[in-house]
Amino acid sequence: MKYQIFCCLLLLCSCSNWDKSIVAEVNGHKVYSSELSQLTTQETFDLLNTAYEIKMKALEDLIKQKLIEQEATVAGKTFETFLNDYIEKVMSIKEDSLLAVYGSVNERILHSRERLNKISSESIEGTISVKNDIRAAIIQHLADSLYNKAQVKRYLYPPKQPKCVVGDLNVRYRGNLNAATTFIVASDFDCKRCVDFEKTLRRIYDKYKERVKFGFINFADEPTLASLSCEAASRYGKFWEFHDAIFEHEALVDSSFIFNIATNLGLDLEAYKQELLSAPNYDKVNHAINKLMERGLFATPTIIINDRLVYITNSYEELTRLLDQELQNR
Repeated sequence: MKYQIFCCLLLLCSCSNWDKSIVAEVNGHKVYSSELSQLTTQETFDLLNTAYEIKMKALEDLIKQKLIEQEATVAGKTFETFLNDYIEKVMSIKEDSLLAVYGSVNERILHSRERLNKISSESIEGTISVKNDIRAAIIQHLADSLYNKAQVKRYLYPPKQPKCVVGDLNVRYRGNLNAATTFIVASDFDCKRCVDFEKTLRRIYDKYKERVKFGFINFADEPTLASLSCEAASRYGKFWEFHDAIFEHEALVDSSFIFNIATNLGLDLEAYKQELLSAPNYDKVNHAINKLMERGLFATPTIIINDRLVYITNSYEELTRLLDQELQNR
């Protein structure tokens, strides 16, 4: 029931009429639901995806239940009678034959039978628990075997990716700068998840750099030494050298680390330091952070492909699949 209420609320929040409604007034000035929706774009998208995953899991379970019900109907039995007879038949098989027929899945069943024999005379609770283990393992194996042979069509689709335009902000690009497909990451140098994702991103970049325009925009809680140093380096055409060195460091950077990079790149340290600490440099980074928040982003790393938010994933396989789809459609 809670999930049903939760999904209904999300559905209401996505309705166009709801977006035109007034959610507050400030000194006589109206605040509209559409403004609130924009601020919560990514959070709402994540919640919708969570609801979708819950429904998909429930759908898979329901499909398997329907398959067993069909088998029961063919056998001329009720659902429960069919399952009870099937379980009894399986449990009557010798252990060696049981393992040969069902494979490793039934290691759980054999283990449960051993436990049942050991504790059946000592614990009623244990007996019930182990019997449930055995029943669940057999039913799961039956459902999976029917599912693998069935022709299943699903008409449940993931939520539509919301539009998220950030190209007008302080995005730095590399790869094919003329490509029609863009892959932008809003990331934070001081975020462990972002540091870990950088390894996956490097693989994706190496594979698609000739066909995709890759972008990076800093999205820390506030301007940091790492983000300010990269922005300052962009004045000298060295943004990506700093970006790569900081992520490869995999730890918080200090001024010594930053100035070592600058020295190795042959920059004028005094001029670079002045640029790093300048108000315009700080304001540019801070402006981008504020705008990203206004547009509903809240997590890092956030991936945006062709101005559409991607549901949070660090999966190389999933991201390359999405990129391949976009490239085919262009």
